[in-house]
Amino acid sequence: MKILALSGSLRAASINSAVLRTVRLLAPVSMEVYLFARLGDLPLYNPDLENAPPAAAQLLRNEVASADALLIASPEYAHGVTGTIKNALDWLVGFEGFVNKPVVVLNATPRAHHADAALRETLTTMSANLIEAASITLPLPSANVTEENLLALPEISALLNGVLAQIQREVMNPYLDSSHYIDSQHPLIVAKAAKFAEGCADEEEIAKRCFEFVRDQIKHSWDYQQNPLTCKASEVLIHGTGYCYAKSHLLAALLRANGIPAGLCYQRLTIDGDQPSFCLHGLNAVYLQQYGWYRIDARGNKRGVNAEFCPPLEKLAFPIVNPLEQDLPGIRAEPLPAVVKALTENQTVEQVYDNLPDVDPQNTVAAPGGIMS
Repeated sequence: MKILALSGSLRAASINSAVLRTVRLLAPVSMEVYLFARLGDLPLYNPDLENAPPAAAQLLRNEVASADALLIASPEYAHGVTGTIKNALDWLVGFEGFVNKPVVVLNATPRAHHADAALRETLTTMSANLIEAASITLPLPSANVTEENLLALPEISALLNGVLAQIQREVMNPYLDSSHYIDSQHPLIVAKAAKFAEGCADEEEIAKRCFEFVRDQIKHSWDYQQNPLTCKASEVLIHGTGYCYAKSHLLAALLRANGIPAGLCYQRLTIDGDQPSFCLHGLNAVYLQQYGWYRIDARGNKRGVNAEFCPPLEKLAFPIVNPLEQDLPGIRAEPLPAVVKALTENQTVEQVYDNLPDVDPQNTVAAPGGIMS
């Protein structure tokens, strides 16, 4: 999980920057806190450059798009936010990658309540997803402290650890939700997931059991030439068959039913040999506390295909070896529309094979942290 930290102060000894560095030091290994250091390089916002932003602004947008959440700490100048943070937000106002982005605001001093309120209003107007429970005012002992001083204060460390926990919960919620195609609350899914959890020592063992069941016991539709065509996780479980995409829906549902965050990933592979045309291949990512996001592929093993669950080592069905192929960026909470269309508008397994889903990778918009919306 990646958290992008923005300090509204350019001062080397800024207490706001020290707070963000402290959060970075407290973050678990599965969570990266990246302090963006180039807000001072941003030119003043110019709407005429909106579609061709200068390099520093484009870099900021790229970092925002790839982050799971934003963490902002900014001082108050003359009862308002600093020009530094306001200018940065101006460059993000028209940026689609900022919309619904989880954002936390940390206030380093109770006296800065004017700026804190103004910053929250701006973020809300920009359609940010403000995480209120994590947006707190810190009772810092003085205005001249370093991250070493802050780490030595148990109360401050506890508060900032709480902030990290709240961010993790907010970011992971979509990867725990039951939905139309990943119907993890379907009674059969719940019952099967509970069975896999019996006697397990930890989430890794549960995830491995779920993975091996879907890989080995659910037949790949084309390998076995088996109808009916399935899409929803519960359909895959009931009929015992599915294309890689549908199998990934079932695995995500089983993991979510056990309280383990899970999402969908895609590769764009050549259909025959090393030349176009292309199709999508569906797989999963599971969030394990010890490792973070870990990709797994339950499409089903056969000659030349040997996918395994062995974190942190990734062993997928189809490693990318052809320069024309690629891993599509990010982890999605829901299936790609092209996948849903292929599995619901065709009637048989054979028809899907003749119309395998594909996307234009240039038009696949990245969302948080490698996470896809």
